Amino acid sequence: MVKRESCDRKITDKVKELRKSKGLTQKEFADILGININTVAQAESYRQNYTIKLLRKISEKFNVPMRWFFDEPGDLDDTGVYKILDRFDYKKKTKVKEIVERLDKAEIDDIDVIIQLLDKLTRK
Repeated sequence: MVKRESCDRKITDKVKELRKSKGLTQKEFADILGININTVAQAESYRQNYTIKLLRKISEKFNVPMRWFFDEPGDLDDTGVYKILDRFDYKKKTKVKEIVERLDKAEIDDIDVIIQLLDKLTRK
């Protein structure tokens, strides 16, 4: 069983990673969310936890699923995926998200075949 403190730190670290991946200062991040910079500063120094309500707001503003905050590292840890999605128009972004959702439910053998295909397509 994971201690509450370690979960809170993991979530805080994920939010900080997201903020930095967007190239935002604590102040800019707070301004986008409509909160006081002290909330961000205290959370990042582990003196205060993010509330579910605030995580939901971060999720909506930065287009990351709520589950991202709670996933183990590696599950959806690479915010580079979100940088790529930010370049797509809404229709393409929706299609990519649909594909990712289907992959999430796919059998491991199917995923292996897809990876082999992608490897073949991306070879130089």
